Formats: sequence, C-alpha cells, structure tokens
Amino acid sequence: MKKVLTCITSGLVIAGVVWSQTSPKVHQLKASTQTVHRGFFDASLKPVLTINSGDIVKLETATGNPRYFERLGVPKEKIPAELYDVYEGVEGEGRGDHTLDGPIYVDGAQPGDMLEIRIRSIDLRLPIAGQGFVPNRGLLPEDFPNAKDRVLWLDLKKKTTEYAPGVVVPLKPFWGVIGVAPPLSMGRVPSGPPNVFGGNMDNRDLVGGTTLYLPVFVPGGLLSIGDGHAAQGYGEVCLSAIETSLKGEIQVVLHKNKLLKQPRAETPTHFMTMGLNADLDEAAKIATREMLDWVVEMKGLSREDAYMLASAAMDLVVTQAVDGTKGIHALMPKAIFRK
Repeated sequence: MKKVLTCITSGLVIAGVVWSQTSPKVHQLKASTQTVHRGFFDASLKPVLTINSGDIVKLETATGNPRYFERLGVPKEKIPAELYDVYEGVEGEGRGDHTLDGPIYVDGAQPGDMLEIRIRSIDLRLPIAGQGFVPNRGLLPEDFPNAKDRVLWLDLKKKTTEYAPGVVVPLKPFWGVIGVAPPLSMGRVPSGPPNVFGGNMDNRDLVGGTTLYLPVFVPGGLLSIGDGHAAQGYGEVCLSAIETSLKGEIQVVLHKNKLLKQPRAETPTHFMTMGLNADLDEAAKIATREMLDWVVEMKGLSREDAYMLASAAMDLVVTQAVDGTKGIHALMPKAIFRK
C-alpha cells in the first residue's frame, strides 16, 4: 500500500499523521489558578496552551486542597506551599481530585480526527496524598453508610507508602483523568463519569510508556489531564485511589480523518480497548466489539475468527466500578501476532 505525502501549512501529513516540519517543541504546563479547571469538561473552555502535532508537554498536576489536609490534622508547614497557590479561592474542604490541567489546543485538530497521546513518563511529585469514601457511593454503600478520609505519606524514592504497620503498598502512578472536550451538543458535563471523550477512566494500565487514542469532537480537541493516582486497584472499589500530585511528559500526535467510537490504548505488550457504560455487562460488550473491530482492521482476520481469538487470548478487566459509568478494558497480547 503506497503512502501519500501531502504538504500543508502546519506541517506534513504522512498516511494521515500530521507532523511538524521542525523538531518537536517542548512546552511546560504547571497547575495554577490560571491553568486548571475543576470538575467538568466543556467545549466552550478557552485553551491555556496551544501546541502542534508532535509537540511534547511537560506536566505538573495538583491534587489536594490544603484545607482537606488541615481538616485531617496536618500542620500547615507540612503541606506543600504550591498546593495553597493552586487551590487559592476554592471553597470547601473537598480534596479537589479533578483539578485538571488544560485544556490544550492541538493545532489542526478537527472533528473526525484522532489524538494519539504518548505518555512518555509519569512520576510522583509531592509526598502527601489522600484517600477516602463517602456515603452512598463506592461498590459497597450498604456496608459503609459513613464517610472516612485519611492522609498518606509517600516515599518518593522507594515509591511505596506504609498503609498500616507491616502493610506497604507499591506506588504505580497514573492520571485518572485524560480527556478531550465533549461534543458541543453535550454542553458542560461533570468530570466524574467517563464517556466517549475519555475523561475519568481511572485506568491503572495507562502508565508511563503507554499510548492513549482519543476521538476529536471540537476544533483543537481541547485535551485536559489530572486526577493523579499514586496507586489504585482494578475496580477502585471504595471510590478513591491514593490521590496525589504528579508530574510527567506527554507527546501528542494528530491523526487526520481517523474516526474512533471509543477510547483505545496500547501498552508495550498489549492492545487495549475500552467499554464505558452504566451496566458492566454492556461495558464488556463494547470493549469486546471494539477489540474485534481493531483486530480485523489491523490483522485482516474475519470477524468470526477474531471473535474466537478473543475468547482464546483476550482478557477483560474491570477498570473501575464506582463512577456511575463503569469501565471494562480488554487486553489483547501483541506477542501472539508474528506479523
């Protein structure tokens, strides 16, 4: 199959991929009162950063309203000063998990395109974290009608936290929220339930070295990232991971005229599709159908053979079961494909 090379004003299009003609530019995006939005996605938001396809963004995200930590007895001098700056003017004592950097405008992105978000690295940024549950939420609301919060201290070098005496949890940081703006017709939507635009997917497999693919619904895509998790189990059963501030790098590549129905991803070892629905059974069906479509597209198998291959080699994982819209992601090992 021949590749078509077409010159356009913003760079080069090679097989539908838009690249800048020069070396990728590196941008800095740090959480501040001017660079974050909290608790929602909205196509009418003005971007805080504009990039070209192929550019790299170094991110610092913030999680942890200082008043939350103060309420739990943490002395002010032990709370990082930068958190006071980011949460200046925020009312209440909520932890502020969904404090999102962005939106980022990708030049040339239009509805019907796809963004490839290469997660080059993610790391812990601050040693303080929080976790909790609230009434009538989580997987077992009937068992836990109360609320509870706690502070956790992270060992940034060892990448562990002592959860209780003799209980040490390894830390594998990732961003719980990575999403583009929803279609204009949806208006402003809360960031809690994930959707076709990504958002609060809480997918613990989207660590450094993985790639996420998201559809574009509005000009520029308007990408936002945050909700740092130091560690989370599949399912996130109490509603909360170990919530903390993170740092890392992403590279964003624009694919023209590449229509996606749902978010997809790749790890170094697996292809990943995602199903999002209020019903876990329906979410599993969506993830499976998406994987069948992808395998047929990539490898040329019939849909019937892809269905049987999925039963032999694909894993279905409960991403999270507590965000209203539940998540299942399907994992197909790359190693079984020899060509």
